[in-house]
Amino acid sequence: MRYYPVNLNIYNKKILVVGGGAVATRKVERLAARGADITVVSPEISSEIAGFARQSRVQWVNRTYKAGDEKGAFAVFCAISPGKKSIKIEEGLFKRCVKKNILINIADKPEFCTFTLPALVSRGEFDIAIFTGGLSPRLAKKIKEDLEKVYGNEYDTYVKILGLIRHEIKMKKWPQSRNQKLFEELVDSDLFELVKDKKYSEISLFISNFMQRAQV
Repeated sequence: MRYYPVNLNIYNKKILVVGGGAVATRKVERLAARGADITVVSPEISSEIAGFARQSRVQWVNRTYKAGDEKGAFAVFCAISPGKKSIKIEEGLFKRCVKKNILINIADKPEFCTFTLPALVSRGEFDIAIFTGGLSPRLAKKIKEDLEKVYGNEYDTYVKILGLIRHEIKMKKWPQSRNQKLFEELVDSDLFELVKDKKYSEISLFISNFMQRAQV
């Protein structure tokens, strides 16, 4: 695989989305959820993107893409209807972005991408990304659907609690070897079951007892 899996911090980063249909909508929704500064260029947009525009979460430019629209962008997503004219737009956009060192993803055209997007199981702070190197998006989607049945919304709460405890442990400035042992004990504990069963009082007691034992 020539792609290097990585998470990008796109908060407040300028992102250009070319297109306003169903595929572009999915990209805008994911980008907006992560706080990107989004501009959509398209003569037509979905009702969902229109809603984001009304909320000032997206800037909508009501026209077709023009060369130079990508100027200043951190990354560009292109999702336009297929056709001879579209291919010309995609090729030109790809070349301009590569020349300007702008990340570029063109839907269903891995040859015109400097990065690809995974199928994503998202549970708040907990994400599982499935990559197939652009070779089989359908397989990635199937695996995503299977994983969504296993990993529910409780994982968001669970990960946030783990992060809280981890922060408290790191504040103690104990040796890394000690911290690592505590992190392993925490993940191997019954904490997840308490979260899954929504036993909030028992969760509070667990955290208190765990931190007391950690200081011994």
